[in-house]
Amino acid sequence: MPLRTVRLGVVDLSRVKAALRRRLQLMSEGVHDRKVIVIINGKGGVGKSSLSAAIAAALAKTGLQVLLIEIDEQGNHCEDLGTTGTELADDGQAQAAAILEGKPLTPTGEARPNLYVVPGGSALQDVIEELYCQRRVAATSDDPEDQLAWMGMYASAIDAVRHLYDVIVLDVAPGSEPLQLQALVAGDMALVPTRSDPSSRKGLRTVARRFAVAMRLNPQLRLLGVVLFATASAATRVQQKIRDQLAHDLNGAAGVMEQTIRHVEAAAVACRTHGRVPQELAASPDLDPALRRSMKALAGDYRSLALEVLQAKAELDQADANRKARR
Repeated sequence: MPLRTVRLGVVDLSRVKAALRRRLQLMSEGVHDRKVIVIINGKGGVGKSSLSAAIAAALAKTGLQVLLIEIDEQGNHCEDLGTTGTELADDGQAQAAAILEGKPLTPTGEARPNLYVVPGGSALQDVIEELYCQRRVAATSDDPEDQLAWMGMYASAIDAVRHLYDVIVLDVAPGSEPLQLQALVAGDMALVPTRSDPSSRKGLRTVARRFAVAMRLNPQLRLLGVVLFATASAATRVQQKIRDQLAHDLNGAAGVMEQTIRHVEAAAVACRTHGRVPQELAASPDLDPALRRSMKALAGDYRSLALEVLQAKAELDQADANRKARR
């Protein structure tokens, strides 16, 4: 049977290509400030959504203006932040409109003081379909710019609003390569939560491969660090062994964060049930005393991690300033 040539109708990327040229110019001039943190892993179930919501809430609590974008069709942040059934939960429609129709990337509202949200949800299925089509069209082009531009659709939308926020947190779906490439091209720093099992470490190596692809459009992208998730806080020797394994996997690309996030199943269930992050729920007088103690310990993990993230970001900022001074 002869093959038919079918022309795919895709979003015009002229504005995206112009935005990518501009951001590369800003990077070359040393004036593209680091604001966008991508929280990513190639495997699900490693605490990525919980980490994203808790870190974003912790940073907002310090007075920073934070934008949390959930690039995931599951839309878990509505449960994490208690916005299910409210006007803040739009099932990803605002996000899809920004990517597919060129509308401004506008948050649905303020989930917490200083914390603005762009939820994910099922509307992102249309975005994913578009990205697959864009990738197929790009593969037929002889122009290097056209071959890569499709990966910058989110970067273009985010760059248009990044001046409004101090920090932008991207929580990206684990199973979608096109969405992960979009997030890594848009991001300035990547934070990778992982567990200690072989499957999670394999997910980390998947991210490393996608990281290398994204850097073709985003040479400023850096790995902020790896967060060891769901550990026993007292298992010092085991944690050190896991750290050594992860350091070997990273091959010197970045370190493993000192602060780990302990696993407390009852606390995780309570947070989702109440729609509050551990730092908020730890102060609740309605919790069982044993659960409150566990919640306070978990909240302390997240607070310490937020400070460590800010410190790691400050070190990257200083390195950028040093490079600019040497020019």
